[in-house]
Amino acid sequence: MSPGGPLGLTPEQGTIAGRMTSVPRGLQYFAAWSASTAVAVVLSWLGIRFVLDAGVPERPRLVAGPTQQSSAVPTTTTTTAPTTTTTTTTVVVPTTTTTTTTTPPPLPPENGTWSQQNGEPVYLRSFRLQGGVAAIRFSATEIEPISATPRQGFAASVEQPAHAVVVEFVGPDHRSRIEATWVDGPQWRIVESG
Repeated sequence: MSPGGPLGLTPEQGTIAGRMTSVPRGLQYFAAWSASTAVAVVLSWLGIRFVLDAGVPERPRLVAGPTQQSSAVPTTTTTTAPTTTTTTTTVVVPTTTTTTTTTPPPLPPENGTWSQQNGEPVYLRSFRLQGGVAAIRFSATEIEPISATPRQGFAASVEQPAHAVVVEFVGPDHRSRIEATWVDGPQWRIVESG
């Protein structure tokens, strides 16, 4: 056997080499504590994130679709009656002109989105009331509530009577209500009381 032991090192060198390759016990504890703390923080954040995501109501999603542009050009119809004359006396009856102007019903404000669904026009709109936010989809065949998100301190209720949607937000001192229907296009009435 060599004088320095099995690795060929003297006892002093072996002790120094042993100290250089081993990590002090305090540093080992610190590394273990740091790793476990990092894992605990990550797991806590994931848990909190999932709870917060579940507690926050989903925001209404507006579907982007082709927008409908309207030109406000009125339709004009002109009717002219023929000129009539009599032979007994020379009297000329003036020409009668009747003008009829037809204006299409106004489209709702541009706060919503028009699109086509199953070949029919669909209007999607979000309404901001004092008690909350309601999103409603209008079509000639169906009025559909998309979402009703109350503000803090308010409760939401949704009713669907025949061919209409009523969304109501009720708070301790205030009531917000929207009544939506389709009569030759989307129509709604907002009532704020309290």
